Amino acid sequence: MERKTRIPTQKRSLEKYEKIIDAAFKLFNEKGYYNVTTIDIAKEANVATGSLYSYFNDKKDIYIEILKRIANNIVQPTVEFWKQNNNLNFQDVASVKKLFEIFIKIMMEHHNFSKLFHDDMTALTLLDKDISDIREENDRQRIERTREILNMLSIPFKNDEAFEIFLHYCNLLIDDVCHQILYDKTIKDIDLYIEQAVDILYLLLQNLADI
Repeated sequence: MERKTRIPTQKRSLEKYEKIIDAAFKLFNEKGYYNVTTIDIAKEANVATGSLYSYFNDKKDIYIEILKRIANNIVQPTVEFWKQNNNLNFQDVASVKKLFEIFIKIMMEHHNFSKLFHDDMTALTLLDKDISDIREENDRQRIERTREILNMLSIPFKNDEAFEIFLHYCNLLIDDVCHQILYDKTIKDIDLYIEQAVDILYLLLQNLADI
């Protein structure tokens, strides 16, 4: 089922719309999706409950809008970072590894939600088709942006299959690093963990590209 929200155009209405989203994000992070109601969100946003329903059908609509924004907030800095660092000399191992390290840290900065939010998001993806669909679409868009970045960097992959393998495992590894560090809390030496992830990324690149 396609779910639509009414995005306002007038300044005052747009400000109210943004306050609702900000309030919901705050509460979902603090209390969890299942422990928050639209009444709670309206109260936190300091708007009438009726105003909330003039923009969103229900709590899930707000949550879906937040998921879209999270995805965009992760993808956009990724694109900008590699646009600014697209003249890579892949023979300069230290420089390439340093960029990988910086990139992972940027990704961590934009995973700006709590472990509770992360756990709810994982559970809801399994339990709710609408949320599963939007996360699948977010993942698809992120992979496409990563594909564009790799093409922009002109990495001399050995063949198309090598390109796709690196694309897949690059996303998988960086996601896992971010989640392990931010939400698992068992990593003792974060810098060492990132360094090891960077080594794996570069080793993968060496095996799949002519560098």
